[in-house]
Amino acid sequence: MISSYRMGLLQVLDLFCILLALTISGMTTIAPDLSVFDDYTGASLFTIFFYMLFFYILDAYNVGNEDFKETTGRVLVACLLAIVSSATASYAFQHWRFDRKTITLLFALSFCLSLLWRWLYHLNADRLTHPLRILLVGVDRAGKVRQLLAEGLPQAEILGYVGERDQGPDAGPCLGPPFLALDIAQEKKATMILLLPDAPIDDDIAHELLQAKLRGSMVVDIRSFYEHVVQRLPLSQLTDEWLLQTEGFSLNTRGSLRRLKRALDVLISLLLLIPATPVMLLTALIVRLESPGPVIYKQDRVGLFEKEFTVYKFRSMRADAEKDGAVWASAKDSRVTFFGRFIRKVRIDELPQIWNILKGDMSFIGPRPERMTFVQKLKETIPYYSLRHTVKPGLTGWAQVCYPYGASEEDARRKLEYDLYYIKNMSILLDINIIFKTIGVVLFPKGAR
Repeated sequence: MISSYRMGLLQVLDLFCILLALTISGMTTIAPDLSVFDDYTGASLFTIFFYMLFFYILDAYNVGNEDFKETTGRVLVACLLAIVSSATASYAFQHWRFDRKTITLLFALSFCLSLLWRWLYHLNADRLTHPLRILLVGVDRAGKVRQLLAEGLPQAEILGYVGERDQGPDAGPCLGPPFLALDIAQEKKATMILLLPDAPIDDDIAHELLQAKLRGSMVVDIRSFYEHVVQRLPLSQLTDEWLLQTEGFSLNTRGSLRRLKRALDVLISLLLLIPATPVMLLTALIVRLESPGPVIYKQDRVGLFEKEFTVYKFRSMRADAEKDGAVWASAKDSRVTFFGRFIRKVRIDELPQIWNILKGDMSFIGPRPERMTFVQKLKETIPYYSLRHTVKPGLTGWAQVCYPYGASEEDARRKLEYDLYYIKNMSILLDINIIFKTIGVVLFPKGAR
């Protein structure tokens, strides 16, 4: 996960590359008395819009955090989709259209320039990123904060904590008492003071930390920090008091948002049916021919307020896949058919759930619906698991696009952190963001089983 500030800088680089590609293409292939921006305004605007859109949808800004071959694939697909979309969109404007020679050169330049800065960034990623130096205020008794930061911010350096001494090896080095937090932060050149839930802060310490924050120092609560930077809620740091006092979790108290979300669910589902119908018919035919058994697989799942409903999917496993009872799907699951593995990768198996959305059992965006057998077990071991059932389950969702398919209790715990982030910050803009990311996941599938 990258910060919004870094994302903005990388998007500026792409915008510069596209503008440069447009300028060079105009100087090379367009008549000298014409301007690529003045005389081909529509084509230029469509080009900029679609390139930036598909770079975002395909998550082409994860450079440095993935293999460069994957980055190259994302950029190539984004450029192909962008040039086709922009050419199609501008076709209606005869005096704004680029000719084939300009389109070809524009594609080549945009791809090479946008890939060039990513290659340079990839080579110098260590020098371009400045790791956080974090001082903890409070005791990290079980090393959970260190684990959280190692997973979400692997380049962060934890200097130690201020608080009570002799907390054991998991707590890490104790650097002093809480009232010396600012002096210790300055001495250790800490770039952030991170407040833990058990931070021993009295009025005097709180006043000093507030003054330091107002002067520009980074003094943040770990739950709010983790929520905004990593975009999930850290289960190990949550308390009933914090959940009660923090903003969000307001879908069920905001009737206007709930009604708007339902209207969008119906609208998107009806629109999706148009391109999905031929795909579903072809899928049904292949499923029928590949293995004996029903085409549509029915299964009871847990929905809003833990009420069960019947979910519909294309069958992707053998008909006797669960003759011994319900089990987690695993990597390279032998029960999955050859075609079933493909439709799982690109999420085609879930298209029949459009009917669940139209019925009102599901939403287009929301947590993934689970089976009651798993829900009962997970509620006993994972705190706040029931909170995911305060909203309707979804065909896609924040956890589905941010984390690969879960097949264990630890996966369920991690996905719950993403689900809680979504429930807390639910909005139409976040739903639109998830839709874009879902397109990227379908084009570059990861972790589907």
